[in-house]
Amino acid sequence: MNDTSWRNLSAILGVACVVLIIAAGALLATSGESASPSLSGSSVASVIPSDSGPIVDSSASPTPTTPSVSSSPTVVPTGGPTATPAPKAPIVQVTFNNLMLDSSTDTSGKARTLTFVTDGVGPVGIAITKSSAKDTTKICATVDDSKPDCRVGTRVSYAGAFTDTAHSVWVITLIGNHAAKPTIDLSLSWPSNTPQITLTHGRLQGTGAGVAPALNGFTATVKTTAAGNLTLSSSWTVITTNVQVTTEDLSSSPATTVDQKQFTGVTNLGQPGYSFAVGAVKSYRISLRNMSADSMRPDLTAIISVP
Repeated sequence: MNDTSWRNLSAILGVACVVLIIAAGALLATSGESASPSLSGSSVASVIPSDSGPIVDSSASPTPTTPSVSSSPTVVPTGGPTATPAPKAPIVQVTFNNLMLDSSTDTSGKARTLTFVTDGVGPVGIAITKSSAKDTTKICATVDDSKPDCRVGTRVSYAGAFTDTAHSVWVITLIGNHAAKPTIDLSLSWPSNTPQITLTHGRLQGTGAGVAPALNGFTATVKTTAAGNLTLSSSWTVITTNVQVTTEDLSSSPATTVDQKQFTGVTNLGQPGYSFAVGAVKSYRISLRNMSADSMRPDLTAIISVP
């Protein structure tokens, strides 16, 4: 066979190979996608390494499951403290009578401040029950570290005040609203096993023309919860003076003076201060007065303990 014949045969064989390759491709195209791995269904798991975490089959319809109770751990107390209700204590009652306030516009004025501690569960009464006409008072009540609850009026009460802790410190402040200088009765009651109330920034003006008696010391009506000693400790700034403490029994009308004591040339009542034995569940009125002439503006602190 000559060279020309070989070349013709090679050309024919090449064409035949091309035809065979094209035919094979057509067969693959008509046989579907089974020749390539699918990315749907469970086949996904087979192409992701097992250390990549759990696989979610997004092609399947999710079936909600409800966890069993046993699948959640149960927390059991391990001997920690258990909260117990605070016990109830007797309710003490104290009313400050004819207490004159400074005005808030007085640059030397100070808010009268009453402080007491509650014990256990019970209602707390805070009310201005009497006031000079048209003179409004700004009163604020604070419990422990709470934000002060301030109100303004001639007669103000904190309806529904309550304590349910073992002990809480209550602070009541009072001052005349703007230029007002009201004279008020302030009624307080609270649960306490050892009742005590502290007045700070009172006044002890003394006697003399033009001096309002309501600025000379204080008068307080108390109701005892048990028999014992009604006591008063007190001190003041600026002056050395003569003072008098008087206790009256209010169980009869008119009230009966049952004790009166004078302290001469003093700056405080000393220790243990003033004390007088009183009966159980009875009302008494105790007062402190400066018996000397008015001088400057003594700042008074007084602590009353009620049995």
